[in-house]
Amino acid sequence: MRLTIAERISLLDLLPRQGNVVTLRLITDLQKKIALTVEELEEFGVEQVQSDTGGVFVRWAPEFDKTRVDISLNDHEKGIVTRELVRLESVGQLTMNSLSLYDYFVDGKEPEET
Repeated sequence: MRLTIAERISLLDLLPRQGNVVTLRLITDLQKKIALTVEELEEFGVEQVQSDTGGVFVRWAPEFDKTRVDISLNDHEKGIVTRELVRLESVGQLTMNSLSLYDYFVDGKEPEET
């Protein structure tokens, strides 16, 4: 699967933080696959910035907004993501940041390449 920086960050944020030992180990492996590498942080100019209101957000060089990177997930990892997205949608907690992930994992829509 090919994910943008924003999708990778959103995916990391939506992963469950609780579960049985097997699920937690799968999530740990999944986090390692999704996280941006040191090289990517430098290449894409990724940085954490404090907003005027005191919050913290992540930004990167705008020319990399649509850059997609191949991330290989196995069926178990995809299942964890899909279940969490379905759960969030069922309780009305899906966010705009995770909508493209929902489209891909739940609805099976391939992302548009730009």
